[in-house]
Amino acid sequence: MHKTLTESREDYLEAIAELIAVNGHAHTKEIARKLNVKMPSVTAALHQLQDMGYIVYNSHYPVQLTPAGQLLADSVIRRHRVLKTFFSDILGLNPEKASETACRLEHAVDEETISRFIIFSEAIGHRQDAKALQVYLTEAMSLVDQGESAGFCVLSELAPGSSGTVEKFGRNIAPGANTIVALHDQVTLEKVSLDRSIYTVKTSGGSVDIPLDIAENIWVKK
Repeated sequence: MHKTLTESREDYLEAIAELIAVNGHAHTKEIARKLNVKMPSVTAALHQLQDMGYIVYNSHYPVQLTPAGQLLADSVIRRHRVLKTFFSDILGLNPEKASETACRLEHAVDEETISRFIIFSEAIGHRQDAKALQVYLTEAMSLVDQGESAGFCVLSELAPGSSGTVEKFGRNIAPGANTIVALHDQVTLEKVSLDRSIYTVKTSGGSVDIPLDIAENIWVKK
């Protein structure tokens, strides 16, 4: 009878499956080395996994996954892969950081959540109508990389009454488009229309109305 596994035991199944996939076998010492744990801990874990029906274990032979163990290992590996791709390709984390974060979270998400991650990631990464969002995310993530994200936002994210300095214009603004404000202008958001399509800002030259598609792509420093 199969039981719910702890995160640690899922890590063992994942390691066994990966070793078999790469080397064709998973010996106890290889598992210990891969997980950076001592042999007594590995032996105890393998006995438990065998009792739960997930592996076939004999100290004189490589560890084998049962069909149930293989199914669960594949699920953990899939969750790790999807999360790592999301963290690296969508959030822009470096591969090592993305993998470390995926390792911590892969045990906490279920298959339904992972399926939604896939849909979301593929939409942002591949759909033509998501190109503007890709550009915005690239610009926003670059601020995080530079350690400046806390002080920046786009004009449309300012709270009414808040002020900022125009620092740059996003690439989603069409070349030659009238941005109404200029670089280094001091602006204060006075009000937003009820349908959020117009942002009224006060500049040194007076009040001006900025349409949403422009306001979403004017980066200001608060």
